[in-house]
Amino acid sequence: MLLGILDADPTLTAGRAGQTVIADRHYYGRQFEATLHGQGITLLRPTRSGEAPRPGARLFRPLRQVIESINDTLKGQLDLEQHGGHTPTGV
Repeated sequence: MLLGILDADPTLTAGRAGQTVIADRHYYGRQFEATLHGQGITLLRPTRSGEAPRPGARLFRPLRQVIESINDTLKGQLDLEQHGGHTPTGV
């Protein structure tokens, strides 16, 4: 999917050398990473089992905690059952 997006809009990478994409461990493959590298994109993703440690691996645990915290906060704010408004006007 990512490669399709990059192919559809070349301006996403044009003139922006050194971009980094943070992805989950399912974004892998030599050809995939070579294509990204060829476009000047660095891929940061967790190490898959049986794989040598990858650069940036130490960032993922604290980053995931921050992302989960933000998602939880947003879910709480957008939840219709726990919105905090006691009247239709307060909603």
